[in-house]
Amino acid sequence: MTTEDKQLLRRQAYRLTTLGVTVERERSKLKKLIERGVYYDDPRVARAVERFQTVHFEWTELEKAHLRLRRRLGMEDF
Repeated sequence: MTTEDKQLLRRQAYRLTTLGVTVERERSKLKKLIERGVYYDDPRVARAVERFQTVHFEWTELEKAHLRLRRRLGMEDF
């Protein structure tokens, strides 16, 4: 494994962690809107869903890339 590979793995792991925090924050915001009784067709809910889906998709794609890199480098999945 090269130094560049190690750096890329670290960057991806760091980004996955920070994105994971963001995903959970957006999920929490959406949940709070619903718990407060805001209707599903309310624009605030639509924006919250869109933000959640955007960061969740980004996290999922990065996770796939990270796992592919780990496999390419001969590392076991967790």
